[in-house]
Amino acid sequence: MPVSASEFKSWLDAQSISTSPAALSALTGLHRGTLGNQLRRGNVAESTVVAVARASGANVLESLAAFDPYRDMYTRRIEPTPAEVLSQVHHADLMAELQFRTSKKYYPRDLRKHIPLIDFPHEGSNRAWIDAIDSGDIRHRMAEETGMALTYIFTQLTENKLTPPLAVAASRAAGTSFASGLVVVGLVLPAEAGWQPRAREDELLEITDDALVELISGRINLLQRRVKQRKEAQEYAEKMTELLG
Repeated sequence: MPVSASEFKSWLDAQSISTSPAALSALTGLHRGTLGNQLRRGNVAESTVVAVARASGANVLESLAAFDPYRDMYTRRIEPTPAEVLSQVHHADLMAELQFRTSKKYYPRDLRKHIPLIDFPHEGSNRAWIDAIDSGDIRHRMAEETGMALTYIFTQLTENKLTPPLAVAASRAAGTSFASGLVVVGLVLPAEAGWQPRAREDELLEITDDALVELISGRINLLQRRVKQRKEAQEYAEKMTELLG
């Protein structure tokens, strides 16, 4: 959710940073016209706040917490839960870990050390995070809090395009870290939100065999639904093409 331009200018003044679009552009590398439009319209994107914080050496989370939508940032733990960290491990890495555990003759553990995990956010990582923190009705509670249609939320998750407002709404509904959702959507870097340098690798090593298999099963079901959705979308597009000639 964008922050108030007036609040943004007051925050800049407190940091002794010029409110000039030209000066902000030189500081952050953001387009001068984009900055000018945000200030003129009264709504400044969260990404702009983050860019200014990083460029000026300020703490990113503390900078976001200076604005109304994010003032409760520190009312909960900042560090992610193990489930949230594992949600950002690609399904291919999960299955590889299972091979290293069950087929040690062909997949020796030493080999794992030389293979980095797939970066995130990756395809499906937004929905995997939601599933990791969902107690059963999180999507409906996100819709209620944001005033967005439930179908829109489902679409954003399907397309892996969860927005910061939706991430905050999900965190609030689940009672989990506000910072983790912002990491998952790519607004905040893991290190800026208290994630340890090898958080994903460490959690992957610590998860039990049973939990690993269950997690993989869930991801496979997610992949199956995604394939089905794409097939239905393609069939619908082909049908419309035939009708329109």
